[in-house]
Amino acid sequence: MFRLPEADLADASGKAVIRHGANFSFEHTDGSRLLGTVVDFDESPDPNNLRWLLLSTRSFSQGVLTGVTYVQRVNTNGGMPPARCEASQQNRLLRVDFSADFVFYKPR
Repeated sequence: MFRLPEADLADASGKAVIRHGANFSFEHTDGSRLLGTVVDFDESPDPNNLRWLLLSTRSFSQGVLTGVTYVQRVNTNGGMPPARCEASQQNRLLRVDFSADFVFYKPR
């Protein structure tokens, strides 16, 4: 059963600046936050990768994420659980690695 995403999003220099978590939330290191809702999706070209998503968002607090109205998750790699668990994995939280590009949109 899927629980929640846990991901650190990095800027162009590779520095982690946004924490992505439960309920499609995003929190920047400056304290600004987003809460997203899935409005559309496409299956990844590879079924072993997470879906590509379009999220509408509400922003909270002032900072870099203020005014962001949409977030798009594309170019996913990984993130899908294995078809079946090994006996040693039963009744344990399984973390599945993934990477993706996240695009943040603000009105002009």
